[in-house]
Amino acid sequence: MKAIQTGVGVSWVRATGNLYPKEKRLFEDPYSEKIAPPLYKFFIFLQRSPKINNAIVKSKEKSTPGIMGWMFCRFRYIDDVLKDSIAKKEVETVVNLGAGMDCRAYYIPGIESIPYFEVDHPSVIKQKKAKMEKILGKLPAHVIYVPVDFEKQSLDTELKKAGYNLTSKTLFIWEGVTQYISKEANDSTLKYVAQAAPGSKIVFTYILKSFIEGKNIHDGIKVMYKYMRKKNNPLWVFGLDPTDIGGYLSKYSLSLIEDIGAEEMNERYMKLVDLGLSIFEIERMALAEIKK
Repeated sequence: MKAIQTGVGVSWVRATGNLYPKEKRLFEDPYSEKIAPPLYKFFIFLQRSPKINNAIVKSKEKSTPGIMGWMFCRFRYIDDVLKDSIAKKEVETVVNLGAGMDCRAYYIPGIESIPYFEVDHPSVIKQKKAKMEKILGKLPAHVIYVPVDFEKQSLDTELKKAGYNLTSKTLFIWEGVTQYISKEANDSTLKYVAQAAPGSKIVFTYILKSFIEGKNIHDGIKVMYKYMRKKNNPLWVFGLDPTDIGGYLSKYSLSLIEDIGAEEMNERYMKLVDLGLSIFEIERMALAEIKK
């Protein structure tokens, strides 16, 4: 199923980012390789050779220029938001909407003292729990797994069942999800998030509406467009316009803090490590706060 397939693919990208020398890494993730399926682990093993790693990354860059650079920056940005929220004691709970194989709940400093709700499709949650139990020996007490089918079940109902309280100041992480679900499902999720305690925040990614509509599809993104927007069964179905993002969020009592793309990510992160990777402008990152 696509939910699991995309999750394990992201774990490979994270593991690839961890193969660079420490001074060249944008993030640290000690579990991305361990949680990957056998075939991906085999590739990661081969990639321990810098020559092979560079060849594979260049191959990926050739097919979809900018994807690896963007993903590395995306991971770092969300890590920074989470770390900063913990350090400033601005968060009492974390809710990861579409957690997939993301392992932030297990390695971010100080995260063990905060209830961390991992929300995803039931099949993904089942696989994630089995993998983490095998890796860690036992599942950590601060992580609460919440199986939800975003298209069919109520997020409110399932999180309430799991023990989440909307009065808790929350950081919602919504990474790599919005493009896979309908406009109705996206609207419903934001409507729910808006009910959280004032000062709560949401950090999320979104695909450009112009990409979804097939506009300005240059040679560098044609391969990705054909794959993600298959005529009979498109994987990506929803996008947003950066010029409208503030207005869209304001309908749900959310105040935009920042909305950044390739240029900002390059200045903030990629220049720190000089990996020679470009960053594509298909996806953007937004951070918003629930108005007081």
